[in-house]
Amino acid sequence: MFENTAPEPEVLADGATPVEFTFAGKRFRIYSVLSRWCEAGGWWNRISDGIHRPDDRARALWRVEAAPIGALTTFELERDEVTGNWRITSI
Repeated sequence: MFENTAPEPEVLADGATPVEFTFAGKRFRIYSVLSRWCEAGGWWNRISDGIHRPDDRARALWRVEAAPIGALTTFELERDEVTGNWRITSI
């Protein structure tokens, strides 16, 4: 897994789908979405007591191929479904 110590990327999205992002001072264009999935956090809390908590860490993830200029690189982008913040979780 990728240890993310970099600041959150600036992500340009078309609706909820990422189109471009800035990472390590470079702007990357997304050429292909390899996969997309959602993860619900805190599901065990909802099962045990049925109470929805807005901080349950639900998030949407995309595995994409992106490149500034040159060779494509595969990234995993994650968007927090509650805050809308993006982060890179894997390269």
